[in-house]
Amino acid sequence: MPSVNLFSPVKIGSIQLANRIFMAPLTRTRAGPSHLPNALMTEYYTQRASAGLIVSESSMVLSNTSAFMGEPGLYEPGQLTAWKAVTDAVHAKGSKIFSQIWHAGRAAHPDINGGAESVSASAIAIEGTTHTFTGKVPHAVPRALA
Repeated sequence: MPSVNLFSPVKIGSIQLANRIFMAPLTRTRAGPSHLPNALMTEYYTQRASAGLIVSESSMVLSNTSAFMGEPGLYEPGQLTAWKAVTDAVHAKGSKIFSQIWHAGRAAHPDINGGAESVSASAIAIEGTTHTFTGKVPHAVPRALA
C-alpha cells in the first residue's frame, strides 16, 4: 500500500482541502445567550484552522431542543450571522469548516429549554443525569413521536 503524505492537499467531491488533517466535532458549550456563537468560539476554531477540515460542534436546528447549556444554534438569522464570523475567520486561515447540525431528541431537557418537553422515537429516558442551570438532574422522559 503506498504511503500518503498527511500534509498533502486532497479533494473530496467538489471541496479542495489544504491537507488531510480533519478536526472532529467537539462539544464546547461556549455559545452566548440565544445560542449565538461568539468571539471565544471564533478564537477557538481559528486556532485550529491549520487542519484541512474542521467539523463544528453540534448546533441546534430548532429552538428549545438543546442538550447542553451554551450550545450554539443554526435556526435563526442572528445565529447564521454569528456563525459567518466564525467561518470567515477559519476560511481566512485557509481551512474549511462544516457544521454538524442536530436535534438532541431525548437528550434535550425541559430545564434548559424553557420548559419544552423533549421528544424521541420512544418514551424512554436516557439513564443517568444531565447538567442544568440548577445542577445535575435525571434525564426527562421524552414524548414519543410515534
